[in-house]
Amino acid sequence: MPDFSVVIPLYNKGPHIERALNSVMRQSRRPREVVVVDDGSNDGGFEWVKKLGWAELVLEQRDVPGPGGYAARNRGIALASGEWIAFLDADDEWQPNHLAGVAEAIGSVEAPGRVVTVFSGYEDIYGDGRRSTDPYTSQLGSGIAELSFEALIRYWVALNASPIWTSATVCRRSALEAAGAFPEARCRRGGDKDTWLRVAHLGTAVYTGQVTANYYRDAVNMTTKRGYSNTVPCIVETIKALAQQEAEPVAGLLRQMQNQEIFNYALVSARTGGLQRQAWADFDASSDALRAAALSFLSTPLGATAARGAHALRTALRR
Repeated sequence: MPDFSVVIPLYNKGPHIERALNSVMRQSRRPREVVVVDDGSNDGGFEWVKKLGWAELVLEQRDVPGPGGYAARNRGIALASGEWIAFLDADDEWQPNHLAGVAEAIGSVEAPGRVVTVFSGYEDIYGDGRRSTDPYTSQLGSGIAELSFEALIRYWVALNASPIWTSATVCRRSALEAAGAFPEARCRRGGDKDTWLRVAHLGTAVYTGQVTANYYRDAVNMTTKRGYSNTVPCIVETIKALAQQEAEPVAGLLRQMQNQEIFNYALVSARTGGLQRQAWADFDASSDALRAAALSFLSTPLGATAARGAHALRTALRR
């Protein structure tokens, strides 16, 4: 049976960490341990965790916060002793059947030894009480699905986003180590999906067919896109390397993914700080002339003004 270690990075999430930890302790299939690595919080959250005195807790505190929690997660992986590493952010939570659903999915496939990552669906929960199921569940259905690397990339391209979300993901420890774990020295943002892509390339991904995690959109101290304007997505480097290793049609799918990632980041840059051409220099215009033209326009002063205006209008309409 799968042996789970839970890794939770913590940085100034004091108002939420109790909810996250309680959701782990309520699991119908309990983990071997819960590793909490704090990145120098100053809001009292880590002190609260230390007072719990749970036998399952493994605690460590780092002095210097790392971007995106990548270094904290890597340290958590190193401290963990389970075969499977289940990730949970300190401001999210699991349903009581999350780990049980993962275990069931692993045991149901023909070759469980090939499985490197397992992920569930999740629900978005907003501050005003609204709830919505993630966009991937409607595509993947309600049954357990075993996905080759090509199948996963096809879903990724069709959805224009990674089907795998951090707090709904469990990875085989050996696969994480072989893939190089989280890119703490290379990525300031987007390192999670970069990691899932490298891990998935090593074997089979499995979808549990269940919605068992909650993503709270109103949490404090959330990472935002504003601080990363005009940066090339770090996943582009990984996509290029994998595309060189793959034959068609997988290589072509990866090139489509590369264009999507660059375009998505460019849109954020256009409406926050103005889009610079070097941010989309790796965009393959020959395969997507329409988006290339849009990027060229957005890189002009008029395009920047239009992007900010459109964003302001969408925000006002939502309100």
